[in-house]
Amino acid sequence: FMNKVFKRGSIEFLAVFLGIALSLWVDDYREDRELNNRLNDDLKKIYSEVQSNIQNIENIIRQNNNFLDHEEKLLMILNGDATYNFDNVINIIDSIRWPTFFGETTAYSASVSSGRFNTSENDTLVRNISLLYEHFFVRLTLNGDILDQKAFEFNSKHSINFNKAIFKQQKVDTLGLSKYFFSNDFHNGLLSAYEIRKDYYMKRLDDTRNQLYKVKSIYDNSYFDSL
Repeated sequence: FMNKVFKRGSIEFLAVFLGIALSLWVDDYREDRELNNRLNDDLKKIYSEVQSNIQNIENIIRQNNNFLDHEEKLLMILNGDATYNFDNVINIIDSIRWPTFFGETTAYSASVSSGRFNTSENDTLVRNISLLYEHFFVRLTLNGDILDQKAFEFNSKHSINFNKAIFKQQKVDTLGLSKYFFSNDFHNGLLSAYEIRKDYYMKRLDDTRNQLYKVKSIYDNSYFDSL
């Protein structure tokens, strides 16, 4: 009789244990599936952010290349390789700008803050996304700050001298402005701004653009195929 009771109790205990274990497994499975779904949603939003940043950086590169052309035209005139025309020079000086890139980071930051981003098993994708946002974007921003400082310096010390002509005011000292344009002070100031844009900022833009396209390629060639 005791053996029957013991066996019956053992079976009931085993049934309860298996029921609890199954319930916990189902809960874990549901949580893992929900986490994976949210992670995939995060990664899709980051992909959209990458695409938007590609459009943005291409536009910034195009604008800066255009302004580099303007600076090079001024340098050609200063070096005697192009004809000097006062009105033309004033128009070129007035047209020069220094656009900088500010990447969209909302989707990436939200995923990292939630803790979901680092749960991804796609090491290649995660590593390259992190490199894009934590290295390339940061380095480009630092170089953009330097370019902004150089632009302010050029405008406040050099191009400001041409403001009367730029704003078409009366009694413009054309002769004095022409002498200043051909001075070492203006020439060196222009070269300094030109160098920062051409030799530093444009290279950082190219590096960041390449990494953006690399991330996009990983998405297109591996991530979406695995869904």
